[in-house]
Amino acid sequence: MSLSHSKMPIVTLTANLVAETTYYVGDWGPGKTSRATKERFQVGGKGINVSKMLQHLDAETTAVCFPGGNFGLICEQWLADQKRYFKSFSRGCITRSGTIIRAPRSDEISILGIDSHVSAESVQDCVEYLKKLSKPYVLAICGVFQEWESSNWDALRDWLPNRGEHVYLAVDTYGPSLLWFARQNPNVIKINRQELETLIDEDVQTSATDVLMERIAENYNCPLWIVTDGEAKTWTLKSGSYPQATQPPLVECTSPIGCGDVFFATLLDQRYNHPENSLEFAIELAEKYASKNAVSSEIAAFNLKHTN
Repeated sequence: MSLSHSKMPIVTLTANLVAETTYYVGDWGPGKTSRATKERFQVGGKGINVSKMLQHLDAETTAVCFPGGNFGLICEQWLADQKRYFKSFSRGCITRSGTIIRAPRSDEISILGIDSHVSAESVQDCVEYLKKLSKPYVLAICGVFQEWESSNWDALRDWLPNRGEHVYLAVDTYGPSLLWFARQNPNVIKINRQELETLIDEDVQTSATDVLMERIAENYNCPLWIVTDGEAKTWTLKSGSYPQATQPPLVECTSPIGCGDVFFATLLDQRYNHPENSLEFAIELAEKYASKNAVSSEIAAFNLKHTN
């Protein structure tokens, strides 16, 4: 695939990889032994999915990740076989496993293994790599950063607040790291409704999303907030404006896995590679692609055409 040098590189950073096997069965249930009619292996993780969608959009992207342990080499080989653009740091790392079970008459089941482990050495190697990327690029923080309170992440925490102006920060994370990344002057934050609530130190489950966004925007220096909520409205808040809502297309969902990742990738591609398009256009396109992903059996593998 040829990439235009005029495009802004988008580097996704994924801490919690998963070596994921999907089993397709006719039926399953407690106490039963089910035999798969088909199985499929893939490397999961938000940044991996985001980068895949970016490649689908013909954007310039690299997925930075930390494969290691029993599944590490398998993950790297799979990424290479799939012709993904990735940079791996594996010293002292362990990748978790995951299982998805799909049956025609049952809801999809996802089982994730124990969180991955990322070593201090690999974090340092990763930061040195990011420092050496000289031309402007987007650093997309993707997914949970396990053991965030650990000193293993010190190198990232030391560098990111002092990054050069050529590094644009986009955040789509959750858990304990979200609060920290939100305070690093990001250019865009895309989270879901539940994650938004974690940024407020009180029970706000009954509060309207637009009200919460206005409260949050007063306390964080970020010019663009986007809050998704599945099939419910998507809320957008730009600096100096008011929250705006749009309704994603309603579809019969095959699998919700990766829909938020497709949305995030499309948004970043539009904002940084197609700045001539409006934010409203970018949001609408991201919603359409996320909905197409919801009715697809594979993440970011749908036809980009005929989105109406």
